Amino acid sequence: MEFLLAILLPISIWVFKFFGVPFWVAGIFLIPLIFLKKNPYWGKALALVAFVLGGASLLLRAPNFVYFYPVMVNAVLFSVFVSSLYRPQTIVEKIARLKDPRFSDLEIPYARKVTLAWALFFAINGCVAFATVLLEDKLYWSIYNGAISYALMGLMFAGEFYCRKRYIKSA
Repeated sequence: MEFLLAILLPISIWVFKFFGVPFWVAGIFLIPLIFLKKNPYWGKALALVAFVLGGASLLLRAPNFVYFYPVMVNAVLFSVFVSSLYRPQTIVEKIARLKDPRFSDLEIPYARKVTLAWALFFAINGCVAFATVLLEDKLYWSIYNGAISYALMGLMFAGEFYCRKRYIKSA
């Protein structure tokens, strides 16, 4: 559901323009995120941000708040990844240990590097998302935040998966 809402938000700009509906109504897409039950602690933070931005857009009838949602998502994820670098286990290591209990101590430095790479990705992605908010034509916001950023995330994930397989094979 979370993924569906994230995709519907940027696409809605075109649909709303076509039907003459004001884009501030897109705040409706953000509000249900607060009710997702399987949210981890950072997911709850995102849900709260979604609720505030969606509610503000609806109450004030201003789309500007909705446009900031991708920026806030990247900021929260950046914070999660960076803060995990100061803990004994990074978030990437935790996820890896959940998927493969045979995760070895030799792979910990690699997991730290991947965590840092994802943090850098979210910082850059958030800055580009912010730049699209500042642009006059929100078509660019919609294209970047609704397609390009997801494609880049998929490429990052695929690249990391490929590198991990090569690293683990050589270790």
